[in-house]
Amino acid sequence: MPDVCLQLRPSAKVKEYARMFDFAERCGFDGVELCQPPFSIDYERLNLLSLEHNLPVRSIIAPSPMSTAGVLMHGKCYAMEHLEPDLMVIEVPRASLLDWPAQLLFRNNVLLFKESYGKEKIAVENSRPTQFQHPVLNIKTLRDFCYTHDVFINFDVSNCAAAGMDILLSCDMLIPRIKNVHFSDYGGQTAAGHLAPGMGLLPLGMLLSRLNEYRYNGLITLEVDNAEPLSVDDDPQILYSEIVGFIKSYFDRSRVTPAATAGIA
Repeated sequence: MPDVCLQLRPSAKVKEYARMFDFAERCGFDGVELCQPPFSIDYERLNLLSLEHNLPVRSIIAPSPMSTAGVLMHGKCYAMEHLEPDLMVIEVPRASLLDWPAQLLFRNNVLLFKESYGKEKIAVENSRPTQFQHPVLNIKTLRDFCYTHDVFINFDVSNCAAAGMDILLSCDMLIPRIKNVHFSDYGGQTAAGHLAPGMGLLPLGMLLSRLNEYRYNGLITLEVDNAEPLSVDDDPQILYSEIVGFIKSYFDRSRVTPAATAGIA
């Protein structure tokens, strides 16, 4: 059964991480993902929080190769050195006009990280277009890139839908290389960010069934943008606990057909 993780957003305040680790434990997550941890964070304290709550840091989101931090790292990542997660997720960059400079810098960064940490720890994430920029690799070229350079894929479901691709067909195309799934909903072109499952339009139950058919055993990481608040009537702990149960129900080998959860399947 895949481990279900919660993505934690960047912050330099350990007390915020302490609150989020506690929340993730109470909701029943198996681990966490850190999104571009800042250099100033106390990694020793993060490791202690991980042990205290029995929630390993399974993956991290690397700084963008187009950022100053990404360029200066030159194949090293401070969080990878101190937290030793299973995966480093590197998002495909976006460009406005010329793709090749961004592609070249991105490829070089991926190869540097691969040399530093090994191919099993590198997962390239498909990105979404913005109003003025587009990803330098689409789903098909991302697949080819990962096979060519022998690295793996972080399949972001919402980004896939925002790029105009069918998430089920894309899953079929990428599944041999997928090591992490960023699990969230998508509400259409007018919706911003990653929505909590059940708050958008995507057939997430069908996606989980497809992953189960493929005997997927990687990570499934819940990614919900902080900019997309829950309604005042929602209890986040109840909702997130239900999402964890919903995901895991599709991988219960003792059940032939998982029961659909209202509003999510």
